[in-house]
Amino acid sequence: MDGRYHFFLGFVFIQGVMYMTTGNASVWVVSDDERLQIAISFVLTEAGIPCSTFSSSRHALDMMCVASPPCLVVDHELTGTSGLDLVSQFHSQHGVFPFVLITRNGTVELAVRAMKRGAMTVLEVPVDYDNLVEAVQSGLQIDADRRLRENLRTQFANRFQALTAREREIAELVFEGKLSKQIAKLLSISPKTVEVHRSRITKKLEVESVTQLVKLMQLTRS
Repeated sequence: MDGRYHFFLGFVFIQGVMYMTTGNASVWVVSDDERLQIAISFVLTEAGIPCSTFSSSRHALDMMCVASPPCLVVDHELTGTSGLDLVSQFHSQHGVFPFVLITRNGTVELAVRAMKRGAMTVLEVPVDYDNLVEAVQSGLQIDADRRLRENLRTQFANRFQALTAREREIAELVFEGKLSKQIAKLLSISPKTVEVHRSRITKKLEVESVTQLVKLMQLTRS
């Protein structure tokens, strides 16, 4: 696969703009090595992965103010900074997200440092593009799962705040594993009243069972 993409490099260079997309859903490719940047963007696009390219860390940092990537492919030997330093700046603004580190001087120490910061993998030049695509796809799945959890967490938290004080109190006791009779005794109300509240709680929170309620409450606390 490596040879194939080097073979098409001239074509990519001329028509490169056709393969560069922008937007929050794009993988960000950051490298001031133009040939490497173009080759990576072509490979990812051929694999059905949209990407945006950045020729400097400053360019990427400026864009970071308004957007964040679902996955980052970054050249460690950037001029003026290192790829890992750039990743650290990204993480300080947007939290940890998956990235792939490209380097020309791979060492065990560098790999360990990168993995501790959340790297999917560290690839040496010449890049194994099959491994690159696989790592980026895995990173995108991790990010998609994270965004889904965050959306569920936000939606559930908003619904939970819409409960009455009594409903929130009963929901918390249900979360603790208390049965209706136990809740009734703790709150000095009848079991029937507890059941009425539980019915309203599940309806307002849009859950179908106590198990689902507990899982979503656990999600908001994770």
